[in-house]
Amino acid sequence: MSMPRRAALAAMATAALLPGVAAAQGGAQPIRMVCGSSPSSITDLIARIVQPGLAQRLGQAVVVDNRPGAGGNLAVEFLTRAAPDGQTLMLLSGGIVTLNPHLFRNLPFDPVRDIRLVSRITAGGFLLAVPAATGVRDVDGLVAHLRRKGDAANYGSPGIGFAMHVGAEIFLNAVGARATHVPYHGSAAAMNGLVAGEVDFLFDSRGPLAPHLESGRVRVIANGGSVPDLAYPDLPLLSTRYPEVVVQSWTALAAPARLPEPQLQRLDAAMRATLAEPEVTERLRQVGNGPAYLGPEELSRFFADERARAARGVAVAGLHPQ
Repeated sequence: MSMPRRAALAAMATAALLPGVAAAQGGAQPIRMVCGSSPSSITDLIARIVQPGLAQRLGQAVVVDNRPGAGGNLAVEFLTRAAPDGQTLMLLSGGIVTLNPHLFRNLPFDPVRDIRLVSRITAGGFLLAVPAATGVRDVDGLVAHLRRKGDAANYGSPGIGFAMHVGAEIFLNAVGARATHVPYHGSAAAMNGLVAGEVDFLFDSRGPLAPHLESGRVRVIANGGSVPDLAYPDLPLLSTRYPEVVVQSWTALAAPARLPEPQLQRLDAAMRATLAEPEVTERLRQVGNGPAYLGPEELSRFFADERARAARGVAVAGLHPQ
């Protein structure tokens, strides 16, 4: 048998073992997975990590479609107007559907009515960080520091209405302290402000914090999530002492609301299997939070809790729709 023919037969055998490859070669229409943020953002990276596994298991190519703008609302609107046939999905960041309904007037969608959540992909807490130069080493030390500063105390965030902003207000309310909000334009700017000592604390994810933790200019003193952080498992959970303080991010696969049940189960099974791959697990851990799979029913209950928490946080922060 000639080498070209042997190679062709090997390729055919491989395609038979990989349904996604076989179907894609057969000309199946690609699935569009919308992302409400720009390329190279955390949400975009998560989408591209799970993309190959979904394509293989669904038997179709999966294309990531970045549609940033209006805090992710443009992407959600696109999703809700798509046919509920499993051909249009979204890699959803939780804040878009929990916080945005409280921050934007006249949204063209209702996240409960118009979206079907399929599978939770990742979840993890934002870390409470302080400038190392302050000498603050724990939550009690931070509270004492804020009280000493009085009206001069402040905190940073990537911007008004971000989960880190709302979470900081929930934290301040729980510990009985006050501080002025300093909104920056994105995490990088907020982190620079923290390092420079412009603000007394902030919440953010491990990725933006990492280089400053390594340099010793920033210290993390608590985890805002409900489970230990992968890189800092001994960091105390704020929710252990203050149950109302849960400051976390999460992502999920979403579809239009009227997605038929068989399609829902098919998509969920594909995501569950993809998240079980060791390589996917490791890559997700590298970009931030590891896999935190929940199926449709558990995710629905989790979503209800997150909506209620967001509503309380927005009220504490005194935010109103704009």
